[in-house]
Amino acid sequence: VVFNVNNGAGRITASSRSAVSMCDGRWRTLVAKKQKHSLSLTVDGVTVTAENPYSSSTSAETKNPIYVGGYPADVKQNCLSSREPFRGCMRNLRVYKGHVTDVLDFGAAFAHPHVFPHSCPANAA
Repeated sequence: VVFNVNNGAGRITASSRSAVSMCDGRWRTLVAKKQKHSLSLTVDGVTVTAENPYSSSTSAETKNPIYVGGYPADVKQNCLSSREPFRGCMRNLRVYKGHVTDVLDFGAAFAHPHVFPHSCPANAA
């Protein structure tokens, strides 16, 4: 699992490697956090951190969309390290800003091909 952020000064990456396959049909718990001078990525309770080497770039503010699992073909981006599209299932996504929580509604995803909101056909568990 890779978490990339670019505040304009350059990309920062927190990467989690696991001896266990992430593609085993089981639900995982992931938490990705951007704080002033670091990123943290927690996968199933195991946390890795990455320090921000760009001390002048501390903000996590953006007016741009946040893409989870992929991005539209016509969107220019510079944070991904792979062209491989996400294949898997997601549920219970939340975005936190301070004490405010946004629960993400996947209802709009019905308009996208190969996206099946509210289900996980590959996961029988």
